[in-house]
Amino acid sequence: MLDSTRPQRDPRLEPLFDDDSHTVMEACLDLVKVVFDDPELEQELIELLETTLDEGEGFCSGVLCSVLLLGEVRSAPATSVILRCLQQDDEVLQRASIRTLQRIGSPAFDAVIELLRDFELDGELAAVAIECLEGVSLHDLPQSREAIEECLRADLMRPQMPIQRTEATALALAHLGVVEAIEIIERVLDRDFPDGNAFITDALDLLRDHPQGLSGFAEDPIESVLRWLSAEILPSAELEQAILLDPEEDSAC
Repeated sequence: MLDSTRPQRDPRLEPLFDDDSHTVMEACLDLVKVVFDDPELEQELIELLETTLDEGEGFCSGVLCSVLLLGEVRSAPATSVILRCLQQDDEVLQRASIRTLQRIGSPAFDAVIELLRDFELDGELAAVAIECLEGVSLHDLPQSREAIEECLRADLMRPQMPIQRTEATALALAHLGVVEAIEIIERVLDRDFPDGNAFITDALDLLRDHPQGLSGFAEDPIESVLRWLSAEILPSAELEQAILLDPEEDSAC
């Protein structure tokens, strides 16, 4: 039962919280065109996420689609709430948040770099934050790209960082095609991993084989992302997860 004290949603958002997964997917696709031209609806999506995070009730299909929609419109005002979503202990929500932060652009990259200034940050969280920075390849932002590459190279050289953070940094440099980082990655591999490290070795191989870099899942159409998630596949992640559009979870919203 819905909380009677909760502000009423815009009727256009109601289909996102339907029990039928097909209805939810179709509603999400339909709303992409609407939110582009409606700042008030964009703001309502942001407030919906803020309320959900504050109440800690879980992340149903409507919430996850709201994250994706804000990415489709590259909503700069959503940066802070999407960064909060990224830090939740929910892998599906994290994947959606990565995609959205990558698509937002400069404000998101600045916020992620600021987050990474905390060298005590949990290694797994740092890794997903670093993946967000790969989205600079979607944009014509030379200053942001320069700041990101500088941040990644400096991060890679710091000793005694969590392994997940070092691995993610090397892979991000590879995905961005920063061939100048090859020497640094080799040095880190020799210094910190005398027995080898598969992820960092993969990063070196990627840079050598694809010096122009590789595109990420943020470039794929939202239709593909919704299909992956509804099929229990997390885009750009090597694991399976509970279905995004799970009717049993919708009751949380």
